[in-house]
Amino acid sequence: MINAEETKPEIVGLEGWRSWGATGLIAAFSLGLLALWLVPGDTAGAENRAPLPWPAITAESAADTATYQDFDAALRDRLGAQATVSEALGDLSVHGLGRSPTPSVIIGTNGEPFYAAELHWPCRETEDSLADVKADLVQDQKAMTAADKYVLFLVAPDKSSVHRAAIEGLAPDLLRCQDFVRGHFEDWEAEGTLPVITLWDDVAARDTASAPAYLANDTHWSASGSLAFSHALLQRLVADNRASPDILDDLANPISSDPVPYVADLNRMMGVTDIDYTNTISFDRPDVVTTDGTGIGVAGMLKHHFTSTSTTSELVPGKTLLIGDSFLLNQIPTQLSNFFADVTMAAHEEPILTSEYDLVIVERIERYSGTDEWPDLSSTLK
Repeated sequence: MINAEETKPEIVGLEGWRSWGATGLIAAFSLGLLALWLVPGDTAGAENRAPLPWPAITAESAADTATYQDFDAALRDRLGAQATVSEALGDLSVHGLGRSPTPSVIIGTNGEPFYAAELHWPCRETEDSLADVKADLVQDQKAMTAADKYVLFLVAPDKSSVHRAAIEGLAPDLLRCQDFVRGHFEDWEAEGTLPVITLWDDVAARDTASAPAYLANDTHWSASGSLAFSHALLQRLVADNRASPDILDDLANPISSDPVPYVADLNRMMGVTDIDYTNTISFDRPDVVTTDGTGIGVAGMLKHHFTSTSTTSELVPGKTLLIGDSFLLNQIPTQLSNFFADVTMAAHEEPILTSEYDLVIVERIERYSGTDEWPDLSSTLK
């Protein structure tokens, strides 16, 4: 007969080893996780920016909570593991589950990602706010006309506004705010009193299966989609007697560059590093000699400046300023650099002296076309 009391020490010993073993595994896992987290990296570099600076530690700042918050932010900017973890979670969520891991990006019914801000930023607008937008544009138009200058405003559509079916399939009302803003700009264009061009129909007409108007995993239009801007702009300058009709002949044969690999912005937001491809389009004008004066502007952003001469081909005369956002700056310098006698293409963040130019063209992407998003041209006139 087995004595239960005699076997008790052996059971206690086994439980003790199990407990120590579990503790050891947890400790090893924790140390491994800590070591992985402390692997140095370059998160800021992956986001195409400078790393956050380390805070200065002084007797006064040592007692300030903000100092330690800044230290934590700078440390996180230099930890490599978070990029690896983000990529792993992004791959699992996007490729495994077909869902976006971040509220900044939504995935449409066709599997295409969209920038969520395109849907909710227009919801800031009201009848009164858009009336203020129109009043500001009218004021700029009057000031430019009084100064004997030409002005034109163009609105580039968001991707979700053109690829509507993929968004409406998620919920019918997601585009309600977008459509509210769009309707106002199209009404202003139809009235004919405000120099504005809306490009919704133009871009949609270029959106085909073989040549999509937007980059698949990006917020921006493709080279094909951006052609809508170039054609609409030059056609309007011809219609307004600012350029010869002959200039349109050279738009007939676009030349595409070789595709270049890159990681698209929406993939970056989701922590996915899939490789996409993009290209640019240009127009061969062999009798036009163009000098490229591109450099870095005062605000640290790329600023393009081109001067062109020709004895036979038409050029847009005078000094022209094109200001806009990334929809303008990513594609249009390649397409239109050799169509103007003197053209500067810059971001809104760069200081603009409108008084130095004869023609001023302003581009805004749809989501930035509302309140306080257009540059104030009147204040820059001297």
